[in-house]
Amino acid sequence: MSTGGFWAHLLSYRPSAAMIVALIALFVAMGGTTYAVKRLPKRSVGAAQLKKDAVRTKNIKARNVTRSRIAKKAINSDLVGTDALVGKNILESSLSQVPSAKDADHAVTADKVNGLAVQKFSFRVPAGTAGTNVLTLNGLALNAVCAAGPALSVTATTTVSGAVIHSGGTWGAVNQSFYVEDNAFDIGDPPFDILQNGTTGSTSLNGTLVYARPDGVVVTASFLAEETATSCVFAGSATG
Repeated sequence: MSTGGFWAHLLSYRPSAAMIVALIALFVAMGGTTYAVKRLPKRSVGAAQLKKDAVRTKNIKARNVTRSRIAKKAINSDLVGTDALVGKNILESSLSQVPSAKDADHAVTADKVNGLAVQKFSFRVPAGTAGTNVLTLNGLALNAVCAAGPALSVTATTTVSGAVIHSGGTWGAVNQSFYVEDNAFDIGDPPFDILQNGTTGSTSLNGTLVYARPDGVVVTASFLAEETATSCVFAGSATG
């Protein structure tokens, strides 16, 4: 065979273009050659394409996580900085009462002091006011009247027989003293005049009353009494 015939015969076996492309693809796959994708289609990367823990804080744009993306109860006291919350951040109506604050609800009248009941009383009325109960405590009841004049009178009654009641203090501009007592204070007895009204006139008066029951219960009251030009005042506090 001549030289020219040899090359003509060899060229007759030249691979086709499709074969060449296929061989290149095979070589690339076998060689592990990688290629870079410079641009991905929008929304083509989802949760399935992300590795676990692939997204870090630095990958998130500042202030780009909205409230709806935070799981409920995900933020607890450990994640809140000291003094980070102020009054304007807290809905006060959502707060329950602080247990110790229950006692503060009664701070004005002080329900109990060392286990004893404490009550305040105030009778401040115009002349012509009929009898009014101003205190009821452990069997002792005080009733006040501001008659025309005005003329103030305060009396005591008991629901426990065998009690003892004493009342005394000072009255008038020169602090004259008065003292009245009943050592057999029983149910149904005439009302006990704690201001000794016939003597003191119930004016510019400061006094103390002690009521003792036979079972050992004691009520102590501190009070003032005053008759103004048009009204009466009887006020104080009792413990028992």
